[in-house]
Amino acid sequence: MLIAVQYLEGGPHTVHISPAEARARLRAALDRLPLALVLLGWNLPAPLVEACVEECRRASVPLYAWQPLLTGDGRFQPRPAWWTIGLNGRPVAGHGGLAEFTFVCPNHPAARQAALDHLGEVLAQGTYQGVFLDRIRFPSPSANPAAGLACFCPACQEAAAQDGLDLPLIQQQLQQLLASAEGRRVVARALLSPADLRSPPPSLEPLAQLLAFRRRAITGLVAAAAQLARRRGLAVGLDCFSPTLTGMVGQELPALGAHCDWIKVMAYIRAYGPASIPFELHNLAGWLVASAGMGEAEALSWLAGAAGWSLPARSDAVRRGALSNTILTTEMERGHAARPPQLLAGLELVEMPGVAELDPTQIQADLATVAAAGVEGVVLSWDLWHMPLERLELVRHVVINEQLRTVHP
Repeated sequence: MLIAVQYLEGGPHTVHISPAEARARLRAALDRLPLALVLLGWNLPAPLVEACVEECRRASVPLYAWQPLLTGDGRFQPRPAWWTIGLNGRPVAGHGGLAEFTFVCPNHPAARQAALDHLGEVLAQGTYQGVFLDRIRFPSPSANPAAGLACFCPACQEAAAQDGLDLPLIQQQLQQLLASAEGRRVVARALLSPADLRSPPPSLEPLAQLLAFRRRAITGLVAAAAQLARRRGLAVGLDCFSPTLTGMVGQELPALGAHCDWIKVMAYIRAYGPASIPFELHNLAGWLVASAGMGEAEALSWLAGAAGWSLPARSDAVRRGALSNTILTTEMERGHAARPPQLLAGLELVEMPGVAELDPTQIQADLATVAAAGVEGVVLSWDLWHMPLERLELVRHVVINEQLRTVHP
């Protein structure tokens, strides 16, 4: 099984990490695990990059540029004119007001070109053997689909018209649907259940059209980004939501798989942060409770039915990641059904108070579940810098045991 690790997520904190510290942490990981890929964060001080380049060369491990595409990264700044426009006609602000979670519209010509130009500058450095594209999506609408479902900007209206879609009419129809409690329920369900939209009733046809339009936009942008990488002889990996959640953000795994070498799905069932299953579910359940007249247990039961998962009856249990690892099995099955070139499971190993607080037994069980599901690899997420090193030993133990079991059943 292939083992990859994400390392040094970009941000101002990296200026306080010395090259010696960065080298030592990466070497400790390479000494403990047969790493196949290192995915290195963005906008790092040059001495940190060089230290990691040298360590990867020493170990003969390919180094990828881990790069956001549609959000700010410290150098690429999402201009307000480029922000996605939500269903309520207002710009969709990033999570916590942060630029790194503020998305630009993939259909806006200037935003699209600026994002691709910035990626080209990163790849031109010649340091990497591949690129790992992150933030390749629309913003998640889970906290409030009536506001956050995007995008309805003029550029999207023009692109939709070329597809034969009347986007302002779709916007109006969705606003009318979401004006009722029942409408909010069926929209929440449809966001987690693509089967509801394969032959949708008339009331859901506008949502089906919008989501399909969004998928085409994201796939088109990823295709252009992958082409930039291929021209430089680089491999391409993609960071995607867990399969059941991809419909919320415009990602279509089968289509995206045509433009990459592998897809990592963020099958995070323990951590609480943007893109994790607990975060997205907790948000969506909270919206149903606040706006659709549902009780907490009823909302979670409704979402469980839509997703095909077993969920607890309390939102606080979801928030702290007290989820069944059968969800991991289901997500890996759905990932394989999309037939990507290679399916890698992203598993959180970080220790961050209030975000990810894990225990060894749980880690081992989740790793064993994913390994038994037959994935081609795992991506240890989302930053080696915040992983207790003993957790790498757990990975080694589980993965090697699973490989032995496969060879000698």
